[in-house]
Amino acid sequence: MARWGHTDNDYLFWTHDFHAVQEHQRQRMRQAIDQAASDAIRNGSVEEVAETFADQFRVQVPELTEGAISATVDETKVDVSRDRSLAFMYGAFGGPHYVPGISATFYVPFVGDAEMFKCKPSTWTTVIPAGEIKGNELLCRFVRPGEDVAEAKKAFDEELSRVKQYLGWLARDAEAFNQSLASAAREMVIQRRGRLEKLDQGTGGLGIPIRRATPAPQVAGARGARVGTPARRSTTRYDVALSFAGENRAYVEEVATRLKTAGVSVFYDAFEKAELWGKNLVDHLADIYQNKSRYVVMFISAHYVEKAWTKHERQHAQARALVAKDEYILPARFDDTPVPGMTSTVGHVDLRTTTAAELVNLILAKLGRSHP
Repeated sequence: MARWGHTDNDYLFWTHDFHAVQEHQRQRMRQAIDQAASDAIRNGSVEEVAETFADQFRVQVPELTEGAISATVDETKVDVSRDRSLAFMYGAFGGPHYVPGISATFYVPFVGDAEMFKCKPSTWTTVIPAGEIKGNELLCRFVRPGEDVAEAKKAFDEELSRVKQYLGWLARDAEAFNQSLASAAREMVIQRRGRLEKLDQGTGGLGIPIRRATPAPQVAGARGARVGTPARRSTTRYDVALSFAGENRAYVEEVATRLKTAGVSVFYDAFEKAELWGKNLVDHLADIYQNKSRYVVMFISAHYVEKAWTKHERQHAQARALVAKDEYILPARFDDTPVPGMTSTVGHVDLRTTTAAELVNLILAKLGRSHP
């Protein structure tokens, strides 16, 4: 993203007005509440049900992983006639004039919704950050005459500072919006419950047995600012997907190994290194935890609720759970840390008193398998 000659398509934080994104998210949340299975609306307190829906539609501003920044540097030819000061320096007026130079690309990994890089915050400046989003990385490109790589790094540091400033402004806007969703969801749930109560009263007065209708297929509202993007549907690939924080890996790995030995198809990241290599993990993991697993075993701990990746997995599992007719998330607790969007009425396994072997037997029972 050289500051000379970059196009409008390079600009970040400019495509979508964030106020429009907020309204879009509210409408998607209303649609999800209106289309959810009636039992999902009736069961639990209004506050718990509302929080479950609100958590699915809170926006997640990207978080940069600055400790994993990398770069590539190559030789190239630079047209200096496009920059007035350089054209004067090289006597390059009147047409293209190419000189030896370098092309440097800096790669900044991030976790969060990539679409948020397109959103314009309420506070902004006339100097707009530029870059390219590929998968879960921000790419910053610089083309400069000469061989001074340090100058390219200096330009990148300045651009990265602008990106972080805009992300900070966007995070402030997102926090205010996210805090407002619970009350909006509460009102929508109350309205849906009211309609269901009127329907129950009407059908109860018919004086004949009422058959329970087969629910129509539902589309879970996935979190994020994507406009008009339906949740993906695919056949189940795994019997069980394991969602956990790295601090709890020792226990989870024993569970995963025992499940694999018992013939269970289990998604555990250490078993999938070749499969995950090179994939866009944001989309791939969302698909696994929302669409491609029969159950998700959620290993809950204080570490679990703090991590960005486990938050990503949890939110997509909860989106599926909202419309699932049967249980989908199987909570297993290392401690009593509250989980956003999970009601207190959901049954769990206490891992403080349950060995890995015992948990595996419970999972096998849930799958209808005999113990090894």
